[in-house]
Amino acid sequence: MMSVAIHGAAPESGPPGAVEPVTLRVSGAKPVRLRGHKLTEGHSRAAGCIAWHEVEIWQLENSREIAVALRTRRPGGEAADLHRAELFPDLAEALDWLEGFDPVADLTVDFDAGDRRLSAVEVALRAAALRGRAEVVTREWRALLGEVLFVLDAEAPA
Repeated sequence: MMSVAIHGAAPESGPPGAVEPVTLRVSGAKPVRLRGHKLTEGHSRAAGCIAWHEVEIWQLENSREIAVALRTRRPGGEAADLHRAELFPDLAEALDWLEGFDPVADLTVDFDAGDRRLSAVEVALRAAALRGRAEVVTREWRALLGEVLFVLDAEAPA
């Protein structure tokens, strides 16, 4: 069972369009600090999934610049999660980046295909299982991305 949750533009801590100081976490690097308002956020998670994603899209104060926070969540706690934050000159470039994101790039392989203790059949079975889990992650990412794009399009001025 897959679930996708999208939240609209109103930040939880203030009225719609309120400018907030924000710190976006980045794995292995300094955080990105900005002032802006959240355009949308969302997350998805399929039952038993090996990874799921969370995304936040921010418009910087008095600017067309966009910040995207993308987290790849994995079971096993905070240490297993991967955090990205990117800045873009406008929303179109941010959305292009999100559309080009490979949701399975951060998945970990739980076996070594070169391990001589594993038979070729076992390697093939594990590889097939991994492909199946990767397909679930890809489907749920696509569902999340579709919802984010829909919300942003619905909120765009006509």
